[in-house]
Amino acid sequence: MKNNHTALSALKKYSFRFWVAPFLKLIECVIELATPFIVRFIIDDGIKNNDFDYVLWMGLLLFLLSFIAFGVTMVAQYFAARVSADYGHDLKEEIYEHASSLSEKQLNAFGKPKVLTLLSNDSFSMQNGVMMFMRLFLRPPFLIIGATIISFLLDWRAGLVFLGVVVFSSLVIALVIALSPKKYALVQTNLDEISSLGSDALKGARPIRAFDKEDYEEKKFVASSESYKKKSLSIAKLNAFINPLTFFFVNAGMILVVYLGGLAVNGGTLTTGKIVSLISFLTLVLNALVMFSRMIVSLNRAKASMKRINDFFAIEPSILNEGIYRKDDNRSQPLFAFHDVSLSYGGDGKPAVNHLSFEVNQGDSIGIIGGTGSGKSTLIALLERLYDPSEGYISYRGHDLRQHDLCSLHEEISLVSQKPSLFKGTIRSNLLLGKPNASEEEMIEALKDSLAYEFVSRYKDFLDHEVEEAGANLSGGQKQRLLIARALLKGGDILILDDSTSALDYLSDKKVRENISKRPNLTKIIVSQRATTLSDCSLILVMDKGAIVARGTHDTLLKECDIYRDIYEMQVANR
Repeated sequence: MKNNHTALSALKKYSFRFWVAPFLKLIECVIELATPFIVRFIIDDGIKNNDFDYVLWMGLLLFLLSFIAFGVTMVAQYFAARVSADYGHDLKEEIYEHASSLSEKQLNAFGKPKVLTLLSNDSFSMQNGVMMFMRLFLRPPFLIIGATIISFLLDWRAGLVFLGVVVFSSLVIALVIALSPKKYALVQTNLDEISSLGSDALKGARPIRAFDKEDYEEKKFVASSESYKKKSLSIAKLNAFINPLTFFFVNAGMILVVYLGGLAVNGGTLTTGKIVSLISFLTLVLNALVMFSRMIVSLNRAKASMKRINDFFAIEPSILNEGIYRKDDNRSQPLFAFHDVSLSYGGDGKPAVNHLSFEVNQGDSIGIIGGTGSGKSTLIALLERLYDPSEGYISYRGHDLRQHDLCSLHEEISLVSQKPSLFKGTIRSNLLLGKPNASEEEMIEALKDSLAYEFVSRYKDFLDHEVEEAGANLSGGQKQRLLIARALLKGGDILILDDSTSALDYLSDKKVRENISKRPNLTKIIVSQRATTLSDCSLILVMDKGAIVARGTHDTLLKECDIYRDIYEMQVANR
């Protein structure tokens, strides 16, 4: 299914409220343009003629119009703030949802730090741009055009002054509009780089310290930060030209209006009230130009962010959920079957796994062993359909895996990956990710089967013990046991252990496997570097350079496979 999201698609459902605010602002503008006229009549017809009743009534009219303008402004501001906040929320959801639909390969190619910047900085720029557009899109142009037309009606010479002020100020703003977008795009790219460097430094803090590279990493970050500062200052300097030049043109216009007004008063063509009105209209034009320049700065930033978000939405997910089939308990078909499967990650065509063919039946215990880079984790990624084969196909319960509903597939598989994936919270909250409605008894049972109960039971707060981000306050073995507990708690028909007992000692590893084996009808796929961990498996696949080079039971492989025998003897000798 084609992705139809764009940076502005989340705004469609707010289309009515989106346009309410600008048109309410027009009512405010009409009142603002009427105010200098009323002041003119108060001066020329009231004060000049000492008609205080007239002054009082016109003053009350001014108060009434001001009250109406205040009410209209508050409603318009509310709509602008509410719509922009709702839009920002929805945009973040769409970006997050799209990121979740992309494969690991696509996310790595686009850049995960860049996705985080889209979620934070770019979505906020779009939200702020929408708010500024709703508040200021119609108001400044309406005030500027209205004041200019009225100035011509009052005096043609004053009208020419107004026109000159507007033209010269518009040229300055147009120059900024033309130069800003590329500069904002460079700033956003630089921000991605800072996010990436910061993320790498935090994740790799231990090896950085171990290799005494703190200064090196700090210099890289400082260089990127300095580059960001220079680019930001360049934009700030460009935008800084708008207000001073605008003030200059408007103030010059005021001087000319006062000068021409003085001549006209002496000549009898202009009244004092008209001159005061013209100066008020020029002040309106000045404020409108300042507001318009603020809107332009915000929209330029939003435009750069919109392009980045649209580029992200333009990435079509490579893993599509056709969802034709869900769980089928027909046991006459293999659970999984690989049919001459190959997968190439990059464009060089070199396969990560090559011509894999094997079957997994319900209740089997499959072991996978091989050296680093032999394709073990890639095979698991194919089973979970994180990638689709470049050649061949995988069947699941008798149907092509690509036609199986992804949500149903992931519900049936409980995975414990190589990299510990614990989240900031508590032991309880991390376990409940596997089964949100699990009882405390179920959680304790899973903890006991994974041997995690041994250390969890020693905490005074037990299941409510704090887990720091990425499980930083736990050892490697504790993390792995908690992850196994979470997978066991989740249930499902298939348990995949991707080298997930490497931090356990041999005895603990054995006990965990014995506890898991007591679960009836559970299909186990175990990836391990330890031959002893796989010794009880009904089938062991030996992988090398992306291919299955041997298969069989532990005893058979010891006799017939040199690679497996060498691994086993080396590990047994070192115990």
